[in-house]
Amino acid sequence: MIRLFASDMDGTLLSSSGTISRYTADSIRRLQTCGIEFIVNTGREYNGAKKELDAAGISCDMICCSGACTYDRYGNPSNIASLPKSTAKKILELFKKHGAYADIYTEQGKTSIEDRECFLSYYHNEVFPSLKEENKVYYQTPGDFHKMASQVKFFESADSLLGTPIPIYKISTTFSDPEKISSLRKEVEAIEGLHIASTSSTNLEITHEKAQKGYALLQYARQKSIDPSEILAIGDSENDYSMLSLNLGSTVAMANAEPSIKRICRAETLSNDEDGVAVLMEGLVTERCFYEINRRYVFGL
Repeated sequence: MIRLFASDMDGTLLSSSGTISRYTADSIRRLQTCGIEFIVNTGREYNGAKKELDAAGISCDMICCSGACTYDRYGNPSNIASLPKSTAKKILELFKKHGAYADIYTEQGKTSIEDRECFLSYYHNEVFPSLKEENKVYYQTPGDFHKMASQVKFFESADSLLGTPIPIYKISTTFSDPEKISSLRKEVEAIEGLHIASTSSTNLEITHEKAQKGYALLQYARQKSIDPSEILAIGDSENDYSMLSLNLGSTVAMANAEPSIKRICRAETLSNDEDGVAVLMEGLVTERCFYEINRRYVFGL
């Protein structure tokens, strides 16, 4: 029986408009009421993920930055797998060589080693065109984007960041030209001790080799005394591979998932715009209700 439901966020829990539907939010709360744990397993940093959960009135634990750090529902971090500063230095040198903007996720949230003008230029010239091409929404209004931008921690240079004790969880970038991403990825892959994934052909995400969604999920389940056979995981893109390739109770791909993800999953649900996550949850809630009714009947509880 499923005791833990682990869901990716973008392209899975969130619709293409970047929101969690009321039906899905209600389904999550019903799932939790039935005693089934729910955890978000996302590539987003903590504040970005929490903003969407708060908007939907959802309180749950989170695995963030593609597995680099786990947070309980109160925001307390654990199971941290940060990049060694010497490794981060090599990555940032390659980014500079390829003219790639380094979108850095740290303990302090989104961080930049460029100035604000460069940060804004990167989002307007690379990120937003790529999101439009993928039909994804990360910032629903200009106000949402400006609020995020106002919270970015700026450093004068790579050395000024690397010289601090601040843990670096993830370094990512977006190029609207997929060929540039491919070229950069080939060189980054030569660095040992990394996990490299993409959420699309225009995106590259780099974390510590143990900062993977699958590894972090198993750590979390072990601490909760939940067996892998009692976990259901769902996702849609390459950075979900480490989670969905595990021998779990159930692995499910969204209808909008990449073909490589559909091939490794045991089942498929409706798309993120058709509340595919909620449909699965409702089935689990019904199953749990029948289980409890039968248990009470057999044992006279």
